[in-house]
Amino acid sequence: MATAICMPKNGMDMEEGTIVKWLKNVGDKIEKDEPFMEIETDKITMETESPVSGVLLAKLYEDGEVVPVLTAVGYVGEPGEKVPEDTGAQAPAEEKKEAFSPAPEKAAPVKALSGGNGIPATPYAKKIASDNGVDLAEVTPSGRHGEIRAVDVENAIHAQPKATPLARAMAADMGIDLKTVTGSGYRGKITSADLTPEEKAEIEAAVKEIEEVLERRKLSGMRKVIAQRMSASHTEIPNVTQNIKVDVTELLALRAKINQGKEKPDKVSVNDLIIKAVGKAAKEFERFRMTLEGGEYVVHSQINVGMAVGIDDGLVVPVIKDVDKKSLVEVSKKAKELAKKAREGKLMPDEMGDGRITISNIGMYGTHSFTPIINQPEASIVGVCGTEDELALVDGEVVVRKKMMICVTFDHRILNGTEVCEFESYLKNLLENPVSILI
Repeated sequence: MATAICMPKNGMDMEEGTIVKWLKNVGDKIEKDEPFMEIETDKITMETESPVSGVLLAKLYEDGEVVPVLTAVGYVGEPGEKVPEDTGAQAPAEEKKEAFSPAPEKAAPVKALSGGNGIPATPYAKKIASDNGVDLAEVTPSGRHGEIRAVDVENAIHAQPKATPLARAMAADMGIDLKTVTGSGYRGKITSADLTPEEKAEIEAAVKEIEEVLERRKLSGMRKVIAQRMSASHTEIPNVTQNIKVDVTELLALRAKINQGKEKPDKVSVNDLIIKAVGKAAKEFERFRMTLEGGEYVVHSQINVGMAVGIDDGLVVPVIKDVDKKSLVEVSKKAKELAKKAREGKLMPDEMGDGRITISNIGMYGTHSFTPIINQPEASIVGVCGTEDELALVDGEVVVRKKMMICVTFDHRILNGTEVCEFESYLKNLLENPVSILI
């Protein structure tokens, strides 16, 4: 019997995934555990492996489509084997712990074929309807379970008044029933000229406005989640940002000494030193390790530091665990490993969760100061800015010193301004006396 291959559930929070690209075509051989599809979740892009060996018999969804977790996306079986008609069904509840499930022997519930408007329809029927501007509510179903099939949509299309694509689009925008319009085109086809001048003028204005839009891009799953979380963080949290200027002349000198004679992959970055310093400060000030859960403060013991990494279509925050227990070299190695995996879309869920405090470093862009947004449910985030030359008076002589702004945004429900001042002063002392970071 053909085996259904499903959209996997990768983590408790995952509700749907986007098919980025099929790696196999219908008729191709697939070995067990061989990747057959690349998907994007709200956090990562990953390859999905087949639970069985065989031939790809069918693809129920195309590249770019969003599919609920545990929903069948295709079938694998022996060459020529029949694919179940009730496609698009979700995996049975008792099998939801598995990423894949066998095809059901009985017909799947009709609700599994429901579209976004609640009307039961096969995936192909929904696609044809969408491509041709057909309202599924006006289509008579012929499926054995009351679902709309592709042939039903095609019949509805043929039953519609004949009209040019432009006339049909204009009528849809203006809410005009084409059945009430007399066509002047060949064999009675309705053209844009058959619509009233008033309606045409409004449509032409709308078309002009549309033409001025360069491009419309659908939000990826990651972008949707970033938008939701950033908006929630900004509106739900009484956040405040406090800035402090730090002299990093000695920090840069120490880094240069540490990196003497080392190859580029083994060199320590300024960010590595800051991660280690922030971890040490978070260990000293327990309120920076707190989260707010209901009516309770929860104090966490682990010193887990997140680092914001910008990628092509968003932002991810991999987390370095137990920073206080790692040496600077270990922190540097882990930071490079996580940053590389982030840019390649290979981060695993357990590499991005359970952070206590996050660092957002945009110093490489020369930013003087900014207001980072808290990565919930953490209590704070440390913004690292660019290094600037400043003249200073040292022992009666004017010298050039390297200065940097550190911006700390904090949740005022958990932290008070004076506590953040003490944290920043402690962090400033560490960065200005960098040997203490290593002790």
